[in-house]
Amino acid sequence: MSKLHEEKIKQAITYLNEYDLDSWLIFSSEGSDAAVNLMTGLKTVGNTFFVITREGKKYAVASIIDAQESENSGLFDEVLKYSNNADEVLNALMMRLNPRHIALNYSQSDHLCDGLTRGKYLWLSEKLDESLVSRFVSSEKVMKKIRSIKTESELEKIKKAIDITTDIYESIFNCLKAGMTEIQVAEMFVAEMKSRGVTNGITNKLTYPMILKEKIAHREPSDAVIQKGDFLIMDFSVNYEGYVSDIARTAYFLKENETEAPESMRKRFDAVYDAITLVKESIRPGMQGYQLDDLARRHLLDNGMPEISHATGHQIGRLVHDGGALLGPRWPRYGSAPHETIEENMVFTIEPTILYSNGDYSILTEENIVVKEKGGEFLSKRQEKIVLIK
Repeated sequence: MSKLHEEKIKQAITYLNEYDLDSWLIFSSEGSDAAVNLMTGLKTVGNTFFVITREGKKYAVASIIDAQESENSGLFDEVLKYSNNADEVLNALMMRLNPRHIALNYSQSDHLCDGLTRGKYLWLSEKLDESLVSRFVSSEKVMKKIRSIKTESELEKIKKAIDITTDIYESIFNCLKAGMTEIQVAEMFVAEMKSRGVTNGITNKLTYPMILKEKIAHREPSDAVIQKGDFLIMDFSVNYEGYVSDIARTAYFLKENETEAPESMRKRFDAVYDAITLVKESIRPGMQGYQLDDLARRHLLDNGMPEISHATGHQIGRLVHDGGALLGPRWPRYGSAPHETIEENMVFTIEPTILYSNGDYSILTEENIVVKEKGGEFLSKRQEKIVLIK
């Protein structure tokens, strides 16, 4: 039995009780719902159903040829097999359990809680007894907490991904030099990932990170040549055993006879550094994300910096943008995410970016923290100053 998946199932039982939901039904085939991997680590082929009850009972309904994996996992109290008609077996189980509610993975506001496809929802509506269909509710509240609040095993994997990421950065910093292109720098990151047996946390493949000496945006690295006097922003994520980091660094390529970055760049870095400190030291369980965003946003504005053009921070976990609570402004584009409650063991990035579109010095330094009872704790080795490339 996987310790990680045992932890996640225990979480599900806790949250079912918290929200007074009797049962949670996950329906997937060919990995159609990511909740299956998160909760069980199993690879579904044919139609497979996992049921968890608030009393702590766990069931799997699988075809005869797929059932052994569920049996071998040790996660379930009962594995029910079908040969031709899954609906007969599933109906019998659900009628026996007779729950008041059947939580399903659909959501109109959070795509990470919307794993049940339209077709599978219709299948359940048609195949299950009419009395059961009337009990369907959304699992969104449960699913958000399961994704957002990390268990001990998840935190260990995230920390490992972060440590690998910062180690790769250190290796890259020792090799950077003027005259390289963005793509050449990106290729060094790929080589470092390959040597460590990890992949890019965004694509889950050996692909380029964001390497930006100009035109700061979410884009692929280009053939642009890095010159002395240029700044370089690197935004990089690693996937380690299904969990990711998300860390960005800013470097400056010294001109002849320079020993430090220009004063204006140093002032901007200091403003970002202090904004990160402010968020990290202020964050507490029970706060809402927009409150932390307000702190960082006002700090930069009060120091004469441009307003942050995006959220101050987001959650990481299975994905680089892992949904749930967001350290973001109350803008319509972010929906309800900035109003979500922050809880202990959520993992956030903090990235209060200073961005200039005219080629002037921009600053992006992105750190990863975990929320604890008395505040935030850095998981990443912090960037203390602008990286200087001689």
